[in-house]
Amino acid sequence: MPEQLTIYITGRGGDANKGLGAYLKALDANRIGLSINGQFLKLSFDEHVTFVTKLIGDFDSSDTYIIANSYGAYLCLQALIDAPQYLSHFLLLSPVIGAALNSKQMAYSRLPSSQKYKQVVADKRLTKPHSIEVYIGSEDAGYDALAFDDLCVALGSNLVNVIDGQGHGLERNTVQAIVTQFLGKEAI
Repeated sequence: MPEQLTIYITGRGGDANKGLGAYLKALDANRIGLSINGQFLKLSFDEHVTFVTKLIGDFDSSDTYIIANSYGAYLCLQALIDAPQYLSHFLLLSPVIGAALNSKQMAYSRLPSSQKYKQVVADKRLTKPHSIEVYIGSEDAGYDALAFDDLCVALGSNLVNVIDGQGHGLERNTVQAIVTQFLGKEAI
């Protein structure tokens, strides 16, 4: 019987051995982690997508569980563009899609290739993997109900779970509960 494999892809500036990565390593010492750190960010956006796509493709199986956070989740969505139907299970936490306005900091940010992403979603060119779940806080500056509804339509599934009252950094207990349920493991 194949052994379950967990792949964790951090958000921008993340370390796959800290925070959620450390929790996942405690659950599964053999998990694979991709840190979206300064070294990785030196690559071009296309190289980011190619790297994540290859990582998913190399380990794709019904026993593979991919957990991606924030920008890492966006890279996973990019990897689903015109993709084969992956057998893996995907869990996207606080994915950033499109643009975000942080009114407190008066900062506006737009992701690389966001216009292409919008067009891909409109054209329904995202390939739904075997299973996919998305969790985002209702107070996340990047949460746009219409954009997430469009994502559901593009993938042909009501996969978005909005967590009331939480922001981009979902609460630790919430994330641990989601992850342990997703992986079918006992909480530690």
